[in-house]
Amino acid sequence: MYQSEIEEIFCLAEDKQYKYFLNMVGELEQVWGLKDKESWVTIKDMNTDIAMPLWPSYDFARYCIENQWKEAVPESIDLFEFLEYWLLGMKRDGCRVLIFGDTEGQGIAIDAGKLKADIEEFFTN
Repeated sequence: MYQSEIEEIFCLAEDKQYKYFLNMVGELEQVWGLKDKESWVTIKDMNTDIAMPLWPSYDFARYCIENQWKEAVPESIDLFEFLEYWLLGMKRDGCRVLIFGDTEGQGIAIDAGKLKADIEEFFTN
């Protein structure tokens, strides 16, 4: 994916970005986060809640490394593991998801339980 295509997606309205995220995650059956030397990258979103930034593909995660998180490495999470383990644990721990997140906490902040329901609904349609 070209940088201009990635930037175009980042400029979409939130509802269109979210739909894009769901479509890509459904197609690729994985999500992408960032790991630093110690653990998965989390930040505070615009509401100052702890959130884990996620992207629908390696290209988006790599773009954010090059532009914001230079010490991190993109890593994929299998979608079914993400649904069955990660999102349940994140909900329990009060950690939100920040879709198309950046270092300033901008992105689509969503409750882990809501994202799980939306992904499952996507697969049933």
